[in-house]
Amino acid sequence: MTSLLHAPAIRASLRKLRPVYNAIFRRTRDYTSLPTPEDHLRSMQGRGVFLLCYGRSGSTVFADYLASHPDMITFGEVLGEESYYSYFQWLSRTVLWRWPLRPTMMAQEFYRYCARLVAGKPGMHCLFDIKIESLHMIEGNWRMPGPDFALFEHLKAANVPVILLTRQDLVARYVSGQVAEKRGAYHSYHSTTSDPEPFEIDLSAVTAQLDQIEATYDKIRDVFGGTDAFLELSYENLFVTDPVTHETRFTEYLPEQIAERLRITDQFDPTPRLQKLSDEGGYDRLITNWQAVEAFQSERNARA
Repeated sequence: MTSLLHAPAIRASLRKLRPVYNAIFRRTRDYTSLPTPEDHLRSMQGRGVFLLCYGRSGSTVFADYLASHPDMITFGEVLGEESYYSYFQWLSRTVLWRWPLRPTMMAQEFYRYCARLVAGKPGMHCLFDIKIESLHMIEGNWRMPGPDFALFEHLKAANVPVILLTRQDLVARYVSGQVAEKRGAYHSYHSTTSDPEPFEIDLSAVTAQLDQIEATYDKIRDVFGGTDAFLELSYENLFVTDPVTHETRFTEYLPEQIAERLRITDQFDPTPRLQKLSDEGGYDRLITNWQAVEAFQSERNARA
């Protein structure tokens, strides 16, 4: 029976029936009368805060810092699979029972989902940790991922508070991500396993990824530049280390900057609750071409 579907004459006949099949079995949703993304974002009334960053940029540590404020809550990585507030888990529990999963639906429902989360926390500022590399899963850019995401324009149009968290040393970010992925441990609360087998870093892949990240950073700066609700922070500049106790604390200027943008008082806890796993001193035993990586890192950072 299945082999008959490959017969050109039968396939041509079945194509004529596709409109009828779609009308009966593939219901489409009319979005023209529904609220726009800007409508959902404005309904948050400035309480929804979007943290834009790439993975391994310190967003978990930073989000935990923001959540130390009594009037703030973090929903974590809403575009992640394991997050309690995962958008995709919500889709599976609710929307997908009634509507088929389609890219056009992913974006529309995402803004509605975010608005629902904020509405459920009255009086609180709510943080959404948005990994930029995951945005193509909810937007039209799933066809060809790139820096031109409509989310940026929607956030700007609705004057939503946006924090861009960058990494100055993108080579270190890439290496850290590769090691963490092979170990299966990304933060200090993850149980670590034994070291993985030594592996090689593909420098051509590093170059391609870094170029895309820098282009996206520039795109975000271009969209939000000059807007009062936008704040750019570098992960490397978030912390200071006490020369005597060697304790790591968030910098003194950080709470003032955030409080000003979010229009809240400074009630943040300056002591980090989490630490990223760091073993840069041991990378030479894990990465077989470590000397080449170090040379590439020095060259790239010198041009930055």
